[in-house]
Amino acid sequence: MECFDFNVRSGLGLLVTGLALTLMSSVSNAAEFGQTTLPGGTSDIRAAELPPEPGFYLLGGGVGVWQNIFTDNNGNNQFPDTFNKVGLVNFGGLYVYPGTFLGGRLASSFVMSAGDHRLVVTKTLPVNLTGKHQGFFDAYSDMFIWSKSWYDKPVAGQSEPQNASGEPGLPTGFSFAMGLGIGIPMGQFEKTNVVSNLGFNTWTLSPNIAFTYRTKPILLDATEFSTKISYNHPFNRDDSTGGFTYRDGDYISADFAVTERYSRYQFGLAGNVRQQVTDDRGTPAMPATNGQRLYSLRLGPVLAIDFPEVGAGLTFKYLRDIDSRNAFEGDALQVSFVKKLW
Repeated sequence: MECFDFNVRSGLGLLVTGLALTLMSSVSNAAEFGQTTLPGGTSDIRAAELPPEPGFYLLGGGVGVWQNIFTDNNGNNQFPDTFNKVGLVNFGGLYVYPGTFLGGRLASSFVMSAGDHRLVVTKTLPVNLTGKHQGFFDAYSDMFIWSKSWYDKPVAGQSEPQNASGEPGLPTGFSFAMGLGIGIPMGQFEKTNVVSNLGFNTWTLSPNIAFTYRTKPILLDATEFSTKISYNHPFNRDDSTGGFTYRDGDYISADFAVTERYSRYQFGLAGNVRQQVTDDRGTPAMPATNGQRLYSLRLGPVLAIDFPEVGAGLTFKYLRDIDSRNAFEGDALQVSFVKKLW
């Protein structure tokens, strides 16, 4: 496990380990109330890298979301009493296949989430727009992840690059990954419930690509630039909220991070930008013909700590919504871990 330290978190960087880290809720003539999202805000450092050793990796963590603003198409707060709170735990696994395929490496994943969702859209209208549910959220699987790295050659006489402490350090260079994710409708869903359902009640296809570039030491041991971009396509909900046929619009989500590495620590700035790119379809939704599509930008610090002596890693990330349209605004805290089992 000597080389486990420089990629101990990369499995989490390629997975959606917090399926409800943020909420996609374009209430204003766009998506349905309070539905959980797929990729977005959960990938950060080492997004294009897989752990260097084949085998099974245990994934888990927790997510907390607190939001008290819902914005309109101009970014203004729509209701004076909006409140959205999500608390959940994640559990799943990543399997890295042995050998190579087309010069790269392959992996698959599966992650489930369970917890609590409390939502008050507003109490100022005659219709009841409040809800509280506990149970399972939708699951997510990366059916495949293909990753290839072009690392710089180590200094002659060294098996690995050296960090500022003179210990084996990070490989430097460029990595690329692509994958196909799928959202699985396992979450609790009641068609008569207008708000706070835990699931989408539909499958969602999420092809994605990722890039990671790590420099040789500039400030500390290494500087890293990483991003993951997903295109998310929900299918029809044939038994949607209120019993109507409905389909949420497609959206693009891009996670990004700029970080520094020192010894076993990696820290810096992480963020996510999401943009709905097609209108919602079906009744009772009104098509978003006037540009009423979801948009959000979130930023915050990320800290990862590797424990190569036990083949594990721990990550903390806080994101704050700083710009949004037709979406909730607030804070999100994510704690995640990865542990190689065999």
